[in-house]
Amino acid sequence: MYSLHSSGDEIMVKTTSVTELRDDMARVLKQAGEGPVIVMSRSKPAAVLIDPGTYEALVDNAETLADIVEGRLALAKYLENPKAAVDAEEVFARLGY
Repeated sequence: MYSLHSSGDEIMVKTTSVTELRDDMARVLKQAGEGPVIVMSRSKPAAVLIDPGTYEALVDNAETLADIVEGRLALAKYLENPKAAVDAEEVFARLGY
């Protein structure tokens, strides 16, 4: 079994082989509903199965982090040259709104 660390808490992650996944997919999918399952191929991690809610949360978090980075870069650019900023009304007017 693998272990992951999240906010100081250790999470035990189940593992399964490609053969076990093929032979008993229903059981492995049930396990994935309880937490991540690492699928091993020739003793090496090949994939990680997670439930759809966890996947959606990961994607949402990644998008939020990307937005934060983009916002910080824009703020840094603005702080370098505040005169380059354009008022929102002007932007909308340029776009025809």
